Amino acid sequence: MIEALDEFAPGVDSPHTLLYGVEVKFYSVRFRDERAAGIGDPGLFLVGDGAGISRGLVQASASGLVAADAIAGA
Repeated sequence: MIEALDEFAPGVDSPHTLLYGVEVKFYSVRFRDERAAGIGDPGLFLVGDGAGISRGLVQASASGLVAADAIAGA
């Protein structure tokens, strides 16, 4: 990709080029809780960062545990 970009913008493919990747998370994008609305598949659980209900590894893991308890009927 860098070599292709260098064709468009000469000088990018250089040992002096510093690349920086930006991580973007959209916390405001959330799925509606289908179970609370009484619609949808009762066996479907949305957990973790992908569901927009956590902001890190610990919270994502905790939401998985909550889903696991619900699946187990605890």
